[in-house]
Amino acid sequence: MDEIYIQKVLSGDANAFRYFVQQYQDMAFSLSMSIVKSELTAEEAIQDAFLKAFQNLRKFKQKSKFSTWFYRIVVNESLRKIQKKQLEIEKKGAEPEPEAADSSTDGFQALHEIEQKEIIQNVLDELPASDSLLLRLYYLDENNVDEIVEITGLSNSNVKVILHRARLKFYQVLQHTFKHEIRSLL
Repeated sequence: MDEIYIQKVLSGDANAFRYFVQQYQDMAFSLSMSIVKSELTAEEAIQDAFLKAFQNLRKFKQKSKFSTWFYRIVVNESLRKIQKKQLEIEKKGAEPEPEAADSSTDGFQALHEIEQKEIIQNVLDELPASDSLLLRLYYLDENNVDEIVEITGLSNSNVKVILHRARLKFYQVLQHTFKHEIRSLL
């Protein structure tokens, strides 16, 4: 389906690009959030990513899926936003504001699906950006290791090692946050 809309856009139908926005905006936002940890910054990053994808669609070789190519743009734009933010902080000499941690201690048995997703999101937010990114790409976005290699530019073995370590860190944060209740989730 992506190929059809790519051809429409390349043929001059700019409105056809709406398909890509509708199709990929949620995943792009989730991916960007895993890197920048700020909704406003993530929204800016994905807007910039969609604009770059539109402007550079002719350069897309279609050797990989559109989503893989586009998610790489999202990662790059998100990293640019972080670098820009760090430069601003360095210029001002200010410390970045810490993210608020979730203080919920209810057991998983009482939680609804939405609350579980919120908890998973909070745990992912506590992990380093690279760990959070790979876990999201693999488990939430359902990319395979080869696709993650294309998106991130990491080596195959590096992706596997980071995924392994990230799973352990995820479990440790989850276990620390919820202690005994974790068994009900698993």
